[in-house]
Amino acid sequence: MAPLLAAAVAFVLGFALISADASSSDPLAGPGRALAGAHDDTTSPFNLVDVPALIRHRYDGHALRRTRVLERTATTERWAITYRGDGLRLTGTLALPRTPGRHPLVVALHGWIPIDRYVRGAGLRREESRLLAQGFAVLHPDYRNFAGSDRETGRAVAHPIGYPADVLNAVVALRRTRVPGVDTTRVALLGRSMGGGVAMQVAAARPSWFSAVVLYSPIAADATADYNRWVAGNPALRDRVRRAYGTPATRPDLWRRASVANYLSRITAPVRIHHGTADPICPEQWSVNTAGLLRSAGVDVRLRTYAGEPHRFLRQWPVFMARASRFLSVELALRHR
Repeated sequence: MAPLLAAAVAFVLGFALISADASSSDPLAGPGRALAGAHDDTTSPFNLVDVPALIRHRYDGHALRRTRVLERTATTERWAITYRGDGLRLTGTLALPRTPGRHPLVVALHGWIPIDRYVRGAGLRREESRLLAQGFAVLHPDYRNFAGSDRETGRAVAHPIGYPADVLNAVVALRRTRVPGVDTTRVALLGRSMGGGVAMQVAAARPSWFSAVVLYSPIAADATADYNRWVAGNPALRDRVRRAYGTPATRPDLWRRASVANYLSRITAPVRIHHGTADPICPEQWSVNTAGLLRSAGVDVRLRTYAGEPHRFLRQWPVFMARASRFLSVELALRHR
């Protein structure tokens, strides 16, 4: 990745999003060691997932524990959590309103943030606060390699399932734990940037688990586009990826399996995509293409673009959140009508 682009990504996706957790004494908050891997590379937004393997996999998420209170107000509380899945110890946060009843759940999936700046639950804090105010519980998995989660070795694996597997294991672990106040029968996904790609993979792997999907400035659904953007211009990463997985040109079958674009017809939940026209990180055209593919697959999808908005929305963020909250409220309520 060119130095200028890397600096822009680090600022837009990272520094501006760091939460108050950075001052926490929690030893699991971060920072961590960057992993230069061929499939989950924490030095860039690139991660490669074998989608058929993700679909076939059986998820064993368990042992979810709320380890300490991070914040508590008169109306909400936010907890640090740990859980286990596929032999890994993983971290994240769980936030919920302190009002009576069982609250529908939004699983918030963060984008890439430099690993030495990432702290537990970072990346979607302002969205989380708005969702809490609207009556949702919010589960925020950190993914492997981030915050206090276990690190991978960096060795290539034949059928990588990575971050989306961590998310699905988080949902299973939360179901098994039965946290009071959280309704795990009403679940939606909110994925931003790299997390938007994770959200598409998760929704394609287990479509019946999710009632709605919101994609916010997402990466491409096409693995070749992601390769060209994050890998092709990064010599060290390019060499690692090519040795392990070839390229879209040399191993087209593998890269087709890594492209969630080829599995979007599995998604049954309605999808809403929000993208700024001035996004320097993930081009607006990526979301135009994804919306077209979803529409062709028969998925209920709507794309909204925001004139002049960058990767992380600024002036029109309240408009985006009002639309996203209204959509989630309607879709999660519909399940019980």
